[in-house]
Amino acid sequence: MRMDLHKTRYQTFDELYEYCYRVAGTVGLMTMPVMGIDPSYKGPMDVVYKAALALGTANQLTNILRDVGEDARERNRIYLPMEDLHQFGLTEQDVLGAVHVPSQGKVSEKWRAFMKFQIARARQCFADAESGVDQLEAKARWPVWSALILYRQILDAIEKNDYDNFSQRAYVSKAKKMASLPLALTRALLPQHRG
Repeated sequence: MRMDLHKTRYQTFDELYEYCYRVAGTVGLMTMPVMGIDPSYKGPMDVVYKAALALGTANQLTNILRDVGEDARERNRIYLPMEDLHQFGLTEQDVLGAVHVPSQGKVSEKWRAFMKFQIARARQCFADAESGVDQLEAKARWPVWSALILYRQILDAIEKNDYDNFSQRAYVSKAKKMASLPLALTRALLPQHRG
């Protein structure tokens, strides 16, 4: 969290990944041993630890994508890789400007393409986490699957908002959260990735 005291921009994804690792990846790494590993799992432990790290990273990337407007407007922070913005023909000023001008509910095609790329990256991290969730102790799988599924739905909400994360906050309704719990329970009870 000390990075937030002095760093307000990230030039590369590697820099942003370091931030995600420190803020959320370490949470996955610390909680995985507390949750425990399924006694039937005989595979390499690094697979499970990498999956825990991937889930923490996916959650943090999702937070970043959800909060772009709020972070820029309230904190003058851009937690998006500048090199990725430039790759899509966008600048820091495009991000800052979008929060100061009423967007009228529309974002540019460049922004949509950029956000699709960022969401795909976050979705890949969630996918990388799935095999590790299945290796957790049976009692720990349901809450972790719930968090994974619910957080991934925030990405769906960003898409549903037409990638406008400047003037709209992407959220998952309580009803949708509740409706997702049976799927999480099913995934927990019927692991698909057994080591």
